[in-house]
Amino acid sequence: MIIPFGPFEPDKSPYDARVSANVVNAQPVANGWAPIPGLSVVSEPLPGECRGGVYVRTASGSYSIIAGTATGLYLFNTTDYTWTDISGPSAPYRLPLQDSWTFTRFGDQLVAHNIADPIQVYDINLGGEFADLAGDPPRAKYSWVAGDFLVLGYLEGSVGQKTVRWSGINNIEEWRPKKEGADYQELPEGDEVMGGFGEQGGFNVIQRAGMQFFPFALSSGFTFTRTVINPKQGTVAPRSIVSIGPGLFFYLSEDGFFGGAERRPIGAERVDRWFLKNVDTAYLSDVQGAADPFEKIVWWKFRLADGSYRRLGYDWQLDRWCTTDLNVGEMMALATPDLSWDGLDTLYASINEVTEPFDSRLFSGGRPTFATFTPDNRLAYFSGDNLAATIDTADVEIDGMAASFVNSARVNTDCLTFTLKDGTRRFHGADISWSSANLINRAGLVPFRSDGRLHKMRLEIPAGADWSVVSSVDVNAQQSGQQ
Repeated sequence: MIIPFGPFEPDKSPYDARVSANVVNAQPVANGWAPIPGLSVVSEPLPGECRGGVYVRTASGSYSIIAGTATGLYLFNTTDYTWTDISGPSAPYRLPLQDSWTFTRFGDQLVAHNIADPIQVYDINLGGEFADLAGDPPRAKYSWVAGDFLVLGYLEGSVGQKTVRWSGINNIEEWRPKKEGADYQELPEGDEVMGGFGEQGGFNVIQRAGMQFFPFALSSGFTFTRTVINPKQGTVAPRSIVSIGPGLFFYLSEDGFFGGAERRPIGAERVDRWFLKNVDTAYLSDVQGAADPFEKIVWWKFRLADGSYRRLGYDWQLDRWCTTDLNVGEMMALATPDLSWDGLDTLYASINEVTEPFDSRLFSGGRPTFATFTPDNRLAYFSGDNLAATIDTADVEIDGMAASFVNSARVNTDCLTFTLKDGTRRFHGADISWSSANLINRAGLVPFRSDGRLHKMRLEIPAGADWSVVSSVDVNAQQSGQQ
């Protein structure tokens, strides 16, 4: 009997042979599962916890990586992999405890801000240090670009939480209402602004209990008008909002994960209940999302009750979920830095200690990839050795009339360094009894002597193993004497 290592959907019945309730450190592919790479650390530590980061491409084609802490802004130095303080005159900054920096590029300028400090601006081509943005802009939590306008959301002040405000046309130093198209809008419904992003013909605003679209409407006498696109639902976690393209965005609501303004359920009866059971609900609003542009997966980092963090991923092309137990900090999509051969001396003591293949994305400057910061505040890319993976099947009743005796199994994978266990149950709902972790023999089979009405196969692949896919297990079984 061939039993698939099915999609990760722990909300479904444990006896549904098409799905799995336990997949850790494996990501979906069209015909099964593939490994998740570990971390490659590439920097000295930041002076403090990373609270936001971004990369920008200069006119000369080089890439710069900028990260923020609670008190400063820093540029990654690819010569010695340290961080240069490029904070502006308003530093040390006062980033609120549960907030993060917002970085938004507007032409050749990079805007960085939070609700507590003056908006900072950085010349991408000239470099140097950040400066306070001129024009007396309001302080705000969020920002995005809509055509020729910079838009701010969740402003300081008593009504600022429900207000969006935009700059003059092509002029982020003009914020006076009615000057060069600059204006603002207080939102009468939907509660506070939780984020937003530019769209074709305008911009979207996501609120706690609603969503709105602001289309360009210059012929009306206003720069933008307003249309409610969802009057009831929004997001409980502002940093969970991940936009991946026109009309395509994902977010966490109180009842699970959704996509788009129409609230297309992507986690219902698959992972929503599992997530809400595992997340520390006191930190639900801190859930952070980021898109891996190479693997086409949106990852959400969330806090467990014990204080550790876990990630839940959604592959938007395959419509599949995955998880990893790798404990990471701030996540973001970054371009790889321009690492030189001379600079390798800083990362590795000798050529023999280079663990990365030389065609790795890590050594290809400007390649879009996924990055994070380690618990000790070092920049790292997800391009290291494969993580140790665990993949279960469902609890499967091989023979519907009686118990089954399993004497061997063959795993359909290109991995040769795994172990396989058989978990048996005497009846539905009974406790599980695991066999020993058995190795593959010279015939490509894993031997067993396990008897039970229900069988669950657990595949365990060690860290650093070389493999690319695992899809199913072919179980050799026969009816036993038990009923």
